[in-house]
Formats: sequence, structure tokens, C-alpha cells
Amino acid sequence: MPIGKLYPVAVTSANPTPEPMRERIVDVAVELFARQGYQGTSLRHIAERLGVSKAAVYHHFHAKDDIARTVIGRALDVLTEASDRLVVAGTDPGAWQRALPQIIDIALRHRQMLVVLERNEDVFHTLFANDPEVGTRLAAQNTKLSALFADPALDPQVRVRLGSTLGAIFGPLVMLSDHYQDLPADQLREQLMEVIRVLLGDLRPS
Repeated sequence: MPIGKLYPVAVTSANPTPEPMRERIVDVAVELFARQGYQGTSLRHIAERLGVSKAAVYHHFHAKDDIARTVIGRALDVLTEASDRLVVAGTDPGAWQRALPQIIDIALRHRQMLVVLERNEDVFHTLFANDPEVGTRLAAQNTKLSALFADPALDPQVRVRLGSTLGAIFGPLVMLSDHYQDLPADQLREQLMEVIRVLLGDLRPS
């Protein structure tokens, strides 16, 4: 089963209003970018998946790069939502234990988007290396998380275990997603929650 089928995009023959059509184009682009990569996806592929002409896609986006820019914007929204939960948790281990299940839920809701970001990282970096908006938002995310993990108030034991837990959460969802695509979201969530329980346990500062 291809990754894209995890979250199938409904395609109808009705004539949608402009804004929903634009959203559907982006949804299908995310599906195809996740399944066959940005470079392996053309505007023709997107149009065919939607059941519309290339002209209909061009009406909303002048180039594939324009679609990618919108996709990146969505992905950054997801990363911001997740990182904000971590920043709010701060250096309190108890707050992290409450925040991590929320991070899992965010990641599961936007699983395809995270796969797109991971699998097309080099391409997107080349495309948007000189885009000030994308660069500023990415830098802001890196700064927030770096500051959090570098905070001397964060116990070293907590730092290591939290970092390991985040890796254990996002590894199956993103980098190893091909091996987990047949696992229903509720079962995957249950397994990831078990990871939190095992790695964090009754976490307290030393």
C-alpha cells in the first residue's frame, strides 16, 4: 500500500469553488510528493490525480515550485505547532510527559506532511535556500529547540532521555514509514505511547 493511501484525497467530478480547488491541489501534491518524491511528480500527475486539466492547476499555481512553497508553509505550521508544545513544557519532566502524547497526535495527523519534508529535504533546501520567509521560519524553529535542549536548567539525564524519545517517535512515522504504513493510526499511537512509557518511565531530575 503506498504512503499516499494512508490519507486518501477524495476526488469528485463536481466543479469546486476556487479556494477548495486550491486546497485539493495541495492535498494531492502532498500525497504524490510523499509517495513518489517532488522530482518524480509533475503538474500533469497532479492534474490526473484530481481528474482535471493541467490548465485548471495552472489557474491556481503557475509552477510546481509554487505548490511546493505552499506545502513547505503547511509543513512549517506543523513543526511550529509541535515545537511550541515542547517550548511550553520547558525543562519540567512532568510537563514533557504530558506534552509528548500531544506531539504524537500532531505527528499522526500530519504524517504525510512529515514524510514529504524528510524525503524531499535536499530538493526543498535547494529550491528555497534564498527564500527569506522559509529561511526565517526554519531558523526560528531551530533556535527555539536548540535553546531548550541547551538550557542548563534541563537535567542531563532528562535531556538524553527526551531526545531519545523524540527520535523514537519520529523515526517510525517519518524515516521508516514504509515499514509501518499498513499499521492503523490508533495501533501506531498505542505503540508510540508505550515507547514514551519505557523510555521516560517515572522521569524525575537526578
